[in-house]
Amino acid sequence: MAEQESQPAERDPAPSVVEALAAELRRLRLEAGKPSFRTMAKTVGSISHTTLYEAASGSRLPSWTTTRAYVRACGGDEAEWHRRWTAAADEGAAPPVPPASPTSPTSPVEPSGPPVAASTTADATTVTRADRTAASAAEPPAGPGRGRRRIWTHAFCLLLGVALGVGSTLAVVGFRTPDAPAPAAHGCPSGDTESAPGEAAARPAPGPRPAAARTAADDGTPSWASRIAFDQQAVSSTEIVLPVLSPVTPGDALVVTMMLTSTCPGSVTVTDSRGDRFRIVGDVTDSLRHRILLLAAFGAAALTSEDSIRVAHPRASKYHVAVDEFRGVSAVRAVGRASGDAGGTTFSTTANAAACAPGDLLVGTVGSNSGSAPEFGTSWTSLPALRLSSYRLTTAHRIATDPDHCAATGQTTSQWGAVLAVLR
Repeated sequence: MAEQESQPAERDPAPSVVEALAAELRRLRLEAGKPSFRTMAKTVGSISHTTLYEAASGSRLPSWTTTRAYVRACGGDEAEWHRRWTAAADEGAAPPVPPASPTSPTSPVEPSGPPVAASTTADATTVTRADRTAASAAEPPAGPGRGRRRIWTHAFCLLLGVALGVGSTLAVVGFRTPDAPAPAAHGCPSGDTESAPGEAAARPAPGPRPAAARTAADDGTPSWASRIAFDQQAVSSTEIVLPVLSPVTPGDALVVTMMLTSTCPGSVTVTDSRGDRFRIVGDVTDSLRHRILLLAAFGAAALTSEDSIRVAHPRASKYHVAVDEFRGVSAVRAVGRASGDAGGTTFSTTANAAACAPGDLLVGTVGSNSGSAPEFGTSWTSLPALRLSSYRLTTAHRIATDPDHCAATGQTTSQWGAVLAVLR
């Protein structure tokens, strides 16, 4: 699969020190031949491609560890960039303090687990420059006994550092475990169940992305074009940034299918860097608080690998999300939704009937947990399923031929929730 990454958009003419540093990082990448962020992540081996992307976005000052990895991946001068990073930090950005030397063996290493959690952990467990200043101000004045007090102060700081190090290690382990009970930590009831025996705990690959895009038929029949973005992770944040993987033809429809596992109640919003806004077409939550959504944007703007799609969602233990491009549709005709408990043999939205006409495009998505993987009927064309441990998001589409059979139907023994969208 060809790797393509989104490029952070340029900022206003008067950028902050953080945005100015980000602009210099983008210029460095451009001078290095504009390698993809995935390629850069493979080059340095310890920083995720999402963390490198955020470093160049200008949203906040990256840690020195992240900045150094970015510079190494682009062949930059580490000493010069360490000077630039320190200058930006000194201007009030309050970032993590860099190590004493770029090659110091005690430099914090960002974990290679889920990108968002890794970035958060690295920043949260580093003593800030402001902390150092406060500690200096609290130091007692010169006089009898000062040396003894300084020894006790240094001993306390050493113990505090050890405690923070142990805590950060445990936090990294927790974030890298996909089945960690995040909702309970967030204060929401947890609906997670145990993974099926033999399921892998590590995040698996989602399967190959369809390589060849299809085009609409000459007679105007709606058709699937390509999968432009996807991801699945155990999460600690409530925002996802998806790089656009393949160009989008202007005027096409973009359909987002999504599963939030053991989620808290709340709104879900999706936007892209060209201003397209996605509205929720169908939304259902099963008895274990696993929420399945389908959103759509019609008449989308042209998107390239320089663009990205941003998803904001309530707290959840995991997410699965895919964005597919369809041609020949411009509106929603009807919606069906349903959910069911594990142990059955089928899933179906028939109970919530959706009206359709021959020639309409049916897009169905099913989120499931444990049991057998959902399989749509033979008339459906399935897209690559997203899987994380025993959790799956399965999406398929077909052209309606019989208005009496407009439902998303198939086989599974899993706990499931399903949404059907009828597009025309």
